[in-house]
This record gives sequence, structure tokens and C-alpha cells, in this order.
Amino acid sequence: MTEQTKKNSVRRPLRVGLIAAALCALLVISVSAANPEVLEGIMTAIRSSVAVGEYRQDLTMDTGEQVVALAYPEVSVEEREGRVLLTVDGQETDITDALNEKGSYLWAYGDEGASVQVEVTLNEEGKPQAVTSIVPAGRDMEECGVSMVTESVITTTEE
Repeated sequence: MTEQTKKNSVRRPLRVGLIAAALCALLVISVSAANPEVLEGIMTAIRSSVAVGEYRQDLTMDTGEQVVALAYPEVSVEEREGRVLLTVDGQETDITDALNEKGSYLWAYGDEGASVQVEVTLNEEGKPQAVTSIVPAGRDMEECGVSMVTESVITTTEE
């Protein structure tokens, strides 16, 4: 006789919460452009906000619900004069040699609120692209990280 095995699905409430928070943030941004009253309603529903590190805020809504809001750093990858430059929150780093030697470059930051990684690799066309991932502190980036891809910009200087 064959036994039927039932696959137990493992719930990942943090991942679902992070995805929901990211979707809510995108919704808030897009709705606020068309209907600022909706954004005002959401903002007035926040009872308190506590900054936990550089990239995280813990929000308490007027219903008592706790929401973790994660903020992505500003990231750009730029090809300028034959060099590849990664800029994270205004700090520029020349990553050309690392890309040539290893094929990738990893920028990482962590504090009591969140862990952030920016990994730059070369895409199929050989152009640099950055994948920015963020998770609350103490969580595994592989299991519950939220990521965003940034394509490179080629800058030419005029003389």
C-alpha cells in the first residue's frame, strides 16, 4: 500500500507582512499622486512611529496594530569613463576592479533595525545591475528579504 503524504505548508508571516508592507507603500505612493486625501487618511491613522536604525521604522496604528516599515537606500549603478560606480545613499564607490576579478560586488550594512545588501553583477548583455535586499535585523536574507533591481546608467561627459 502506498501512503499518502500530506505536504505541510510552512507559513512565513514575516515574509507575508513585509510583502504586504511593500505593496502598501507602493499603493500609498501611487494613490497619493491621484488622491491626496487617501494618503492623509493613512498618515493620520499612525499613532506613533519609532525609528529603529537607519532603514527601519516601527509604526503603531490607531487600531493598535504594529507595522514594520523598511526603507530602501538610494542606489545607483553608473558606467562613467570606462569605470563602474556604485552610489549608495550618496556615497560613491568604484567597483570596476571587483566586477572584473570576481564578477560581482557586495555592499552590506546592518544595525539594530535592519540588514541591507546591494549586490552588483553583470546581466546577460554585460551591463551592471544592482539587486538591493533588506530585512529586519536578526532575520535571514534568503528567507524573508525583499529585493529591488536597479539597472545601470551610462554617463558620458561632454568636453
